[in-house]
Amino acid sequence: MAGLSVGGLGSGLDVAGMTQQLVAAERTPKEIRITNEKSKVDASLSAYGLVKSSASSLQDLLESFDEDEAFTSKSASSSESGYLDVSVESNAQNGRYSVEVKQLAESHKVASTSLTADPDASLGSGDLVIGVGSNSMTLNISSNKSSLKDVAQAINDADDNPGITATIITDDTGAKLVFSSTKTGEENKISIDASGATGDLGDLDFDPDNITGNPNMMEMQEAKDAIIVIDGFSTVTNATNTFTDAIDGVTFNAKKITGTYGTGNDTDDIDVKNAIIEIENDTGKPKTAIDEFVEAYNSLFEMVDSQSKYNVEEESGGPLVGDSISRSLLGQMRNLLNEPVEVNGRSYLLSEFGVTTDRYGKLEVDDEILNDQLDENFVNFGRFFNGDEGFLKKADDLLDGFVGREGSITSREDSLKEQQKRLDDDMVTLNERMKAYEERTYKQLSAMDAAIYKMNNELNTMMSLLVF
Repeated sequence: MAGLSVGGLGSGLDVAGMTQQLVAAERTPKEIRITNEKSKVDASLSAYGLVKSSASSLQDLLESFDEDEAFTSKSASSSESGYLDVSVESNAQNGRYSVEVKQLAESHKVASTSLTADPDASLGSGDLVIGVGSNSMTLNISSNKSSLKDVAQAINDADDNPGITATIITDDTGAKLVFSSTKTGEENKISIDASGATGDLGDLDFDPDNITGNPNMMEMQEAKDAIIVIDGFSTVTNATNTFTDAIDGVTFNAKKITGTYGTGNDTDDIDVKNAIIEIENDTGKPKTAIDEFVEAYNSLFEMVDSQSKYNVEEESGGPLVGDSISRSLLGQMRNLLNEPVEVNGRSYLLSEFGVTTDRYGKLEVDDEILNDQLDENFVNFGRFFNGDEGFLKKADDLLDGFVGREGSITSREDSLKEQQKRLDDDMVTLNERMKAYEERTYKQLSAMDAAIYKMNNELNTMMSLLVF
């Protein structure tokens, strides 16, 4: 007893220390089990996250190829882009065209003669029916809100405005109200019926079919359609300067009028007589796409390999050693790379376009084969990738089966997260149980300490009696 530390009621027992040792003995194996399991789950979840991120990046890339039509794209050029710009879609046919810009589209603009020197003066009251083409609106102008500013604001703020803006211009002769169509083209002429208005408002009447009928209104700019001539014989008229239907898959944007020969007009002095448009296969874009695909696939391959590789010498492996899901992902991707795609009655393999697998399982590109296929077999090349049952669609579906909302990797991640939560709950439960165990053990040891103290006191009393 003399060797025990002082504790409790003086029995010499280290009640606190003994309690801690008993609690540690009870807690340690359970805590180690939970901690080890959680470390494994955390490592697996992290590894799956890395693989999923790499696979998702590959899927996003393939989807962007499909959206951008990377393997079927065409290129278009204009010899005079300052006069006529051009863009093209993948369905356009290759060709060369000479295009003249005969007229640019313009919006209609009309103005009143001077109404008043005071822009705040009342102009009258009543209804104004203002139209642009076949659309119109009716404004009721009250006499107390009929200044030039009020009328212009009422037009511009109208919810049913048909496409017109009103601006006040004040020159040496006074203030004018200018009406401008927001749309170009002959069909978007401005009309104003002011027969229901009084005062100066009644002078705003304008008939686009009789522009001189009202001396109080004048046409500042004629509404015009844009006109181009393709290859000297096909005249195309359009309400805007952007032509989308002249040639299938081709969009022209007219910017300036080209010159003429021997008409006696000012356009004879314009040196540029036409713009030469060339539409060709865009071989650069698919080459870039192939390189990006190979890089993304190889990144996925390396990621799976790094997470599932086993080091024999160190007798250790990555978190996904022996994992069937990651092995299945690479296995199915390898099978897809060697799966034929039928195009126009013939089966093609990815390797025929210069994309092959090396002895390690990674992809590589034979640029010579790829360039030859792009030059000689561009249409079938594009359909191999972008067809309804083409490579991009198959690869996207395959990857979605792993990284999609209900994919196998996603499901495995969800399962691991549930395990994480369960282990966290187990740790909380262990902490609570150990707290109760500690309190119970401390009470038991304290009671024992008190009993020993009492026994010692009684023994000491008996010994003292025996001495005397």
